[in-house]
Amino acid sequence: MDLNDYFDPVSLEKPEFSLIREVYTFSHSITINTPDTPIRDIGKYDIALMGVREDKNAFLKGAASGPDAIREKLYMLGYVNKKVKIIDLGNLKITGNINDTYFALRDILHELVTAKVIPVIFGGSQDLTYGLSLAFSNSDRFWNLSTLDSKLDFDSGKKTLSSENYLDTIFRENKHNRLNYINIGHQLYFIPLKMLDKLENEGYESIRLGAARTALHETEPVMRDTHILSIDMSCVRQSDAPGASIPTPNGFFGHELCQMTRYAGASDHLKAIGFFEISPEQDINNHTAHLAAQATWYFIDGYSLKTTENPQISGSTKFIIDMTSPADQLVFYKSNQTDRWWIELPVKDPDTGRNLLLACSYEDYQKACNHEIPDRWWKRMRRYS
Repeated sequence: MDLNDYFDPVSLEKPEFSLIREVYTFSHSITINTPDTPIRDIGKYDIALMGVREDKNAFLKGAASGPDAIREKLYMLGYVNKKVKIIDLGNLKITGNINDTYFALRDILHELVTAKVIPVIFGGSQDLTYGLSLAFSNSDRFWNLSTLDSKLDFDSGKKTLSSENYLDTIFRENKHNRLNYINIGHQLYFIPLKMLDKLENEGYESIRLGAARTALHETEPVMRDTHILSIDMSCVRQSDAPGASIPTPNGFFGHELCQMTRYAGASDHLKAIGFFEISPEQDINNHTAHLAAQATWYFIDGYSLKTTENPQISGSTKFIIDMTSPADQLVFYKSNQTDRWWIELPVKDPDTGRNLLLACSYEDYQKACNHEIPDRWWKRMRRYS
């Protein structure tokens, strides 16, 4: 496919000021799709930035103007690592039919995954996550979708797909035991208890804001296993993200968002990350767009440090723990290079023929040593029982 058919070239006004000398800025270290330099040889890049000016199915309008606001702030930051090859594809061409956008995202993600390029999507409303999910739907492969959100976007009572209920469609169109979904950062006063019960009954999971913030390092294994990470900027507290579509007093701090995107950048599995629900019209001094730009910067920083590991084959220490429980043994692996941990699941991966690995933490290993099965193991096994 010719990606030039899908994107409008980047068109930005020169900023009125620069935070650092222009020659050291992000925009000077990447390739940008312009009328004079169209997209060529996508396979030589590691990361592709793309804007999606779309909010037709948004609960609240305004996010369609988010991409250029993020891009403007990102271009003013310093470059991360010139060894990471980055291209800005521009903004996706939008038609009058929202389904065209969803299917275009599917096709683009297919193309980029094949070329081993990770897209960073600047939205737009969060229902665009559905378009990304289409690249994995009806697949026999196991895949993981993670969201950062103060709410759970399903079961809204509306039949039309929207930013309030896009998860309903994703859950329905994916094989029950192939998709694993985790949300991080929900706030209980925004969620009816029956929704949490329904999520748990489906075998999915949501981590409460307080629990995530108390042990932020425990989000690293989630990010390490994630294939698609979808971020609703309303997950960040209003003082740090006043331009989120639905700003709220509580939420993650800005630096916590950056830490989690850095974890995501270092993931072996991540195929796409998206920043959604930024409304520049209600932002203050482009504060929220600037935070999304910095979170993107940290994502790229994490990518620059990424280490691809296969602990079942080499480079790790294997620990086998006998359990006095339904699980006779638990098998852990610890990387000799990065000190990261995995736990083995008694489920065959159709791609490799080996047992599936689940990213975990040292705390999970300690629990097993005390003859307590880690929650991660229990919750994931429910998906496969």
